[in-house]
Amino acid sequence: MAVIFVYNKNMQESGIKKYLTAKNTVFLILALAFLLRVWGIGSKDMIGDEATYAFRSIGYLDYLGTNFQTQPVDWYKDGQLPDWTHLSFHDHPPLVFIIQNLFFRIFGDSLLVARLPGIILGTVSVFIFYLLVKMFFGETIALLSAFLFTVSSSLVAFSRTALMEPILLFFVLLNIYFFFRFLKDKKWWWVFGITFGLVLLTKYIGVFLAFVYLLYLVIADRKIFKQWRFYASFLITLVLFSPVIIYNIFLYKTRGHFDLQFAYLFGQNAPEWTGLLGKIQSPFKDIGKNLLEFYGIPAMVAIGAGFFYSIFLFAKRQDKRFLFWWIYVFSLTVLLMKIGSAHRFLSLYGPAFYFFAGFLAFELWSSKAISKFYYLARPLIVVFVVFEFAYSINNNFTNFPDYGIAKLDNYLIREFKYKESAVIPGADNQNLNDVIRKFAQKQSGIKESKFLLVYNDNIVMPTLQWIFYRRFFYHSIPTFYVENFISLIRDKGAGYLKDFEIYFIQSTENTLLNPFKKDTTISLMFEDDLIKQGLEPVKIIYGQNSKEMFRIYKFSF
Repeated sequence: MAVIFVYNKNMQESGIKKYLTAKNTVFLILALAFLLRVWGIGSKDMIGDEATYAFRSIGYLDYLGTNFQTQPVDWYKDGQLPDWTHLSFHDHPPLVFIIQNLFFRIFGDSLLVARLPGIILGTVSVFIFYLLVKMFFGETIALLSAFLFTVSSSLVAFSRTALMEPILLFFVLLNIYFFFRFLKDKKWWWVFGITFGLVLLTKYIGVFLAFVYLLYLVIADRKIFKQWRFYASFLITLVLFSPVIIYNIFLYKTRGHFDLQFAYLFGQNAPEWTGLLGKIQSPFKDIGKNLLEFYGIPAMVAIGAGFFYSIFLFAKRQDKRFLFWWIYVFSLTVLLMKIGSAHRFLSLYGPAFYFFAGFLAFELWSSKAISKFYYLARPLIVVFVVFEFAYSINNNFTNFPDYGIAKLDNYLIREFKYKESAVIPGADNQNLNDVIRKFAQKQSGIKESKFLLVYNDNIVMPTLQWIFYRRFFYHSIPTFYVENFISLIRDKGAGYLKDFEIYFIQSTENTLLNPFKKDTTISLMFEDDLIKQGLEPVKIIYGQNSKEMFRIYKFSF
């Protein structure tokens, strides 16, 4: 009996369509989004502000450990912190710290957990963005835009951090979504108000949405101004934001100025933060260069083409569906003129930019009317999408800098996994001692050991905070920078630390160093003394280009 297989193209296409439904495609996009954001995240160095935010979030503690940027915990070092100081932070609103603190409480503190809110909310942002675009432009454009949003190198990079921006972008998209739900059905007014309050509690820069909404409504839907629910929604926002308002009222009464961001906005004198007010990481004049660096030249070409094509369609068809995204880009740009064009701020362009790129891709792919080079357009779109994906992989996985910080952190985790400090360290600050004692009570009761950390404090502040301050305040591990350790031995004698296992961590010139602390003479002399006693590093941490980043010695008296 012969079996004859007949190839039927229509049957094959119908089979593909059966499984590649819009629902399944969205699922695949979200799975890819999560994978790109979570893969290898535990081995990625904690750099810059993400370490600072994570360190403070563990204990919901507004403390940096610097002399040039002090906080209430420093001002009230000899007494109890007033209740109002717990309502917000001296430099940012509290929501990101609250969210990260919740994750740390549940899962413990680690590199992965520090970035987990950004990973999860960054992935969910893709879905909200898809729903938002679908609301006005249909399924296909929404899927294309969501895919480009998913693989964007810059947005993937920010979602893989403990920074505020991935959380802010999530709430921005959520609020925009419920803004349009509110316009269609007034029963959503309270959700719109709540989500806008969450935007402001995440980061003050989110206030630009208020100008987006007002300008959009003036042009497109003035009837809403006669609705009581519109004003009630902003009242809800105000109530949610009230802890920050109360914090700033008390801060002004006690210090004569508002928090760091508002002090800059209102031009107030704040001696506690001299040199920080008005500090702009990247001036607005560099926005063109920064956009090309952040999104990449091919993406910016596609985004720009999509933007101008939308203007062409508006002129031709009076299609007002583009109006909101134009106003969004305009309002954000006006704000950046004041605060600068740092990469973290440019991430907020993402939703508008990838809508324009996705819309252009759809038009080029499906419409012969707009292009004489119709058959050339499709291969170009495929090449562009493949390039964006490869560019994202290269930037976020293949070519990411390695300063040995994550490797050092993971080494110490392994070393202390089955140990608890038998000695609770202390600080010269009553409030900080309260934090240390609070976390010491949470110890699991495993074997207690005498050990401590000595380090060269010429490394950058974020590394100090994540590697050493975190272990001092939250893990009850005594830590000393070299000068303090030598002073302790000189005053108390080596016998004071009898039976202690001492880890000395020496940084090298290859890792991230503090540019204001270049004199490492004492640390190098201390290391030379250990070597003369016959000690060798028990571990050398290597980073990029196989260079030494840290040398770790272990000894006892």
